This record gives sequence, structure tokens and C-alpha cells, in this order.
Amino acid sequence: MVLFIMRSVISKKGQQTMGMPVRNGVSQGGRWQDAGDRSFCALSSRLGINKKGQQTMGMPFGMIFAIFLIVVFVVFAFMAVSYFLDLGEATSVGMFYDELQGAVNDAVQGQESDRNFEINLPGDIEKVCFANLKAAITNPGEDYDAIRNYDVYDANTFLVPPEKAENMQWKKINRINVEEITKTKNPYCVDVDNGLQIKKGFYDRLVLIE
Repeated sequence: MVLFIMRSVISKKGQQTMGMPVRNGVSQGGRWQDAGDRSFCALSSRLGINKKGQQTMGMPFGMIFAIFLIVVFVVFAFMAVSYFLDLGEATSVGMFYDELQGAVNDAVQGQESDRNFEINLPGDIEKVCFANLKAAITNPGEDYDAIRNYDVYDANTFLVPPEKAENMQWKKINRINVEEITKTKNPYCVDVDNGLQIKKGFYDRLVLIE
């Protein structure tokens, strides 16, 4: 009987002893699970920080891109304005030649003429010169130096300075008496601000310009 009781006590202690590692194992597993949860939370937090960092870096990039677009727009706007200004100046030069030729034609068709002709040219053009560059040059100087290279063209009217004439530096105006116009000064130049004087006598076939 005593032996049976001792065996029962030893058996219960053994069960309790053997149960301890199981509880410890569960406890340790719980700690591992807690540690894993904390690691996951830490990783999620880091990912959140990275997202915020990307958003923070995205803001300056957006601003830089917006500034780039503004600069591109301003450059294209400037180019467009410059193009239309050049086009307007070129049109102005072409209209001057056409209007001058029209005034000369009107004078030829009339019996006599003595009229003022206002010069409308871009502001950078200073003078209108009439010349016979294939004849003797009696008025050398800056004006002649500016137009001397156009002697290869069949032209009698020139704009000074030629580089401001929008590639229309010279023109042949028909029915003007270039020999008489340049009789004392070849080339004969008139300031733009002074305008031109278009003259034709009753018996004249050609027009004089002063």
C-alpha cells in the first residue's frame, strides 16, 4: 500500500516536471511571437517613413518641373514675339519700296509733280540712298562703304545701314533719273526723318528725288 502511494506521488511529480518545459516552450514561443510582431511593426514604420520621404522629395521635383515648363513657355513666347516683330519690320521695308514706286508712277503719269513723300521704315534704318555704283563715286564715305558691295546688282536705291533692312537692302526703283539725282553726289543719301521730295517737270520723262 505504501509502495503504491509513493508511486502515485512520483508519477504526479513527473507529470508536473514534464509539463514545465511545455509551459516554458509556450512562453518562449509567445516571446518569439511578440518579438516578430514588434519587428513587423518596426518594418512597417520604416516603410511609412520611406513613403513620407518619397513624398517629401516629390514636392521639390514637382516645383522644378513646373519652373522648367515656365521657362520653356517664356522662351517660346519670346521667340514668337521676336519672329512677329521681324516679320513686321520686313513688311514695313517692302511697303516702303512699293509706296515709293507708286509715288514715282503717279508723278510720271501726271503733267507735273512736286510732292513730299514720308519715309516709313523701321527705326534702325537711318538713310535712303540713291546711287549708280557702276559710275564714278563722287561722294565717298561711310554711306558709300555701307553699300559699295551691292554694285553687282541692278539696283539704284539702298537702305543704310543695310544690315537693318531685313534682307532687303537694295531695290531698283523704275522711272527715276538716277544720273541727274547723283550728278553732284554719288551716292546721294537722305535722312529718313527728312523724307523725300518727288519732282517732275512738264517735259520730263523721268522723276527726280531730293
